[in-house]
Amino acid sequence: MIIDHKAFNITSLKYRDVSSTLLNATNDVEADRALKKFLTFINNEPLIYDYIATHNKTTFDIKELMKDIGYHTKFDIPLDDSEEVAFIYQLLQYVSDNNIRYSTIAFGYGTSNKFRDMIREFNREVTQILYSRINRYLRELEIEMGLNEKQGGIVINQGPNGQLIMAKHGDVQATQNNTATSNVELLKIIQTLIAELKANPVGEAELQEDILDDLTDIADATQNGEQPKKSLIRRTLEKLKSVNELSAEGTILALNAQRLISNLGQLQIPMG
Repeated sequence: MIIDHKAFNITSLKYRDVSSTLLNATNDVEADRALKKFLTFINNEPLIYDYIATHNKTTFDIKELMKDIGYHTKFDIPLDDSEEVAFIYQLLQYVSDNNIRYSTIAFGYGTSNKFRDMIREFNREVTQILYSRINRYLRELEIEMGLNEKQGGIVINQGPNGQLIMAKHGDVQATQNNTATSNVELLKIIQTLIAELKANPVGEAELQEDILDDLTDIADATQNGEQPKKSLIRRTLEKLKSVNELSAEGTILALNAQRLISNLGQLQIPMG
């Protein structure tokens, strides 16, 4: 697996997006849903989950701690950096897994008895710590690996202990020309874009249905190791341009549409 500069930026953008939704939640409905989306993202994103796994070595009895929670109770967050990450991650995971209201862990925070103030202050004192740790890690990784378009990207391998082994890669383009690697990457982009289009429809319903159908057809062909038909790729490229124009600049949807346009363009299909 190779992550180039653009893919890395998209991952960072998605992380900031799901984190912002959680950190800005003001009630249980918002916070509970945002927490599940936040945890789903970090647990399924290899770069971020590797950071969690590296620090999540100490096991805390969150169930026992929850028994003593009250309106004046604050969690005793460890001072050790790794234990700090492990504790907050385990706390949030426990709350999500057991469908506990977010306000329940926020009772001891804030200066008023309003849930929105408690949730806001809990996020500031607790959740923000985990967010900042991960965000700093991503920034440091970008700097340490020399991750930019000139130098290439990061080669990611799964190590024997389940953690990631990373190394610099001087020529991302040469690896991406490998058919198998390209197909996996293309399929991942298409699947991500399909999910985002379903969650955030753009344009008229007819355009939405057409682009989803075309993307599904390309995904099916790619998954079967087949070359998508030229006419299908040309048609999809035109619709993707419309999606890109209708999407707000800088959004995840717009970035993924542009990313897919670039990848399909690399197949060198004549547009005439």
